[in-house]
Amino acid sequence: MKLLLQLLPVTLAFGAFSQKMSYQADLANCAKDQVAITLNTAYKGKDTAVFNFPMTVPGTYAVLDYGRFITRFKAFDSAGKALKVKKKGNNSFLITPGTDVAKIQYLVDDSWEEKNEDTKIFEPAGTGFEAGKYFYINNGGLFGYFGFEWNNEYELTFLKPKNLNGFTTLVQKSKTDDQITFWSKNYHDLIDNPILFTHEKDENIRVQGTNVIIASYHEGIDSSAYYIKNKIDSAMVAIDQFVGGRLPVDNYAFLNFVKDYRELEDVFSGKKKLGFFQSIKLSKSMGNQGFGALEHGHSSSYFLPDFGHNSYTDMVYETGIHEFMHIYSPLSLHSQFIGEFNYTKPVMSKHLWLYEGTTEYFSVLVAMQGGLKTVKSTVENTIKGKIMSASEYPDNMPFTVMSANVFDKPYSDQYAQVYERGAIMGMLLDIEIMRLTKGSKTLKTVIFELCSKYGSNRSFNEETFIDEFVAVVHPDLENFFTKYVEGTTPLAIEETFKVIGIDYAKSKKGTVPSHFFTDKDCGVTPDNRIINGKVVIKKADAANVFGLKAKDLVDYQELKKVYRNEDGSLIAEGTMVTIHVERKGKQVPLTFPAKFKEGMLYNVMEIMKTMTPEQEKLFKLWSTGK
Repeated sequence: MKLLLQLLPVTLAFGAFSQKMSYQADLANCAKDQVAITLNTAYKGKDTAVFNFPMTVPGTYAVLDYGRFITRFKAFDSAGKALKVKKKGNNSFLITPGTDVAKIQYLVDDSWEEKNEDTKIFEPAGTGFEAGKYFYINNGGLFGYFGFEWNNEYELTFLKPKNLNGFTTLVQKSKTDDQITFWSKNYHDLIDNPILFTHEKDENIRVQGTNVIIASYHEGIDSSAYYIKNKIDSAMVAIDQFVGGRLPVDNYAFLNFVKDYRELEDVFSGKKKLGFFQSIKLSKSMGNQGFGALEHGHSSSYFLPDFGHNSYTDMVYETGIHEFMHIYSPLSLHSQFIGEFNYTKPVMSKHLWLYEGTTEYFSVLVAMQGGLKTVKSTVENTIKGKIMSASEYPDNMPFTVMSANVFDKPYSDQYAQVYERGAIMGMLLDIEIMRLTKGSKTLKTVIFELCSKYGSNRSFNEETFIDEFVAVVHPDLENFFTKYVEGTTPLAIEETFKVIGIDYAKSKKGTVPSHFFTDKDCGVTPDNRIINGKVVIKKADAANVFGLKAKDLVDYQELKKVYRNEDGSLIAEGTMVTIHVERKGKQVPLTFPAKFKEGMLYNVMEIMKTMTPEQEKLFKLWSTGK
């Protein structure tokens, strides 16, 4: 259900002059996970002043209602007299009279403590407080605004414990052992720059002329930022290569919070069993956690689990490229609905194909063109996987309509397709641009050209942007948007992939390996669970040809790999192959003869062995960027 506040007339919301909003947040005396906030201002409104907290913020596409976590809200005039306060809805406080508001005080509860799964804020967009240990701050959760006045300057002074330092891409004005002050030019800038207070030392990486900081808090160790840096270093090099020039931001921050689940490593590996009540407790604990990431223009914030062996670094690595590439869209390329975001009554943009679909596709290109993944693996695994996931979403729902109505059902249930169907749409758009321009332009060059035209401080027109995009490329590109982005025509994957020399078939008959995943009568029954990328064997007859036993853990990727030669072709029937299974905590080699059978192949992706000169040219451009 879409929740929009019923506001007072505009004449009550506007009427104050532009000013500096001077906030103080007391992190040094945080009791019961509550932070005391004081706003010193000189607000001169009319009749009733409306003080708001965001209903949502850019990038979340969900109702947040930060005002739910505000308590003991008080307001005073310049003489120190208490003013009348009444809460309206979840996010607004009405202050009467509003002609002289000099000070506002309130307490903030952290959103991470909320137990209601239906209304709980996704952790990377929320707030987490633990006195003396960490403060994870998305600024919309702590700091409000008058009416619709988002262009005031904001000065934030944090009183803090000596052992904590604050990391953000906001401008730092001053710092002592006991406090730190940040500044933002307006509310949009404030919301776009979360803050992490942690005792851990930060790490740094340079990408072109951009300084990238990694700040982290781990519940169990003191050097998680160091491990994250080492993990994502190669990804930053790949981004550097993909961009090939100066980035649109001078500073960028990875802000990470890591929950310590290392004691559960044995449970997830099958070495240790939990009792019934322990299992229920664990299920509730894990089920109410929103692990993931949220992008911002100059940073990205992460909420991650560590199940041992620094597993959290893999999650940053897998999502970090996507989050980082948002510096192009929507930071440097967005419509007025984002550039002039309405935090009280937001209007969603119809261009999620650009903000999320294109960004996810670019993350695939960065990994492939930067050598993090081979072209073959990208085609046969990454892209194939996205096509399979994309097929689960309906074709009869225009992407632009879903985007513009993402708060409402049934559209809200379809949002996740931006990362799957949206990415494939981005790839098809890229191929069509290359085809129409004979390789003189790509989706990347078009996006970069438009970013240079607009930048972070200028918005494109929501209604005319597709026409503008088409004009930069070729008139015939309009057909693509009409059919696939704004229409309901099924994506022409097979036809379009041929343009760059990739054969795709949704299904066809062929030879398939004969193993316990494809044969029901092989004497082996796999469980539905996958633990650390491994399949659990539920039952196994003693005479099964593979030598498997119940409770063995099988690496499915290794199993698929042993049936193929280095070039991807199937090995000969009867060839002895070896896989390594995890049995009672030890690696055990199992050797057996490879067997094959006739079966159905689905979503078959193959790079053509013989291409036309045009296909070769465009395939090289797509796979290498050159």
